[in-house]
Amino acid sequence: MHEYLNDPIDVTVDFIGNKVRPKTVCWDNRVYKMKKVNLVHPTNEEGKSIFYFSVSDKANFMKLRLDTKNLEWRLVELYTDG
Repeated sequence: MHEYLNDPIDVTVDFIGNKVRPKTVCWDNRVYKMKKVNLVHPTNEEGKSIFYFSVSDKANFMKLRLDTKNLEWRLVELYTDG
């Protein structure tokens, strides 16, 4: 199943060198432990630096959006098996 979303989320991260690595995502009263960062894509939207992270756990793939101006995380896409 594939869903387009725009939900605010809480994300814990590790900083490794100059890289940010999402570790957990809290969404819909659940905590997802990320196993892998598949892709990081920086872009510029309306004069703001935005980073997209494609991450996955055992059963889900998520696309996260980080707005660096206000440090807001959003879940923008979710792919699940069910």
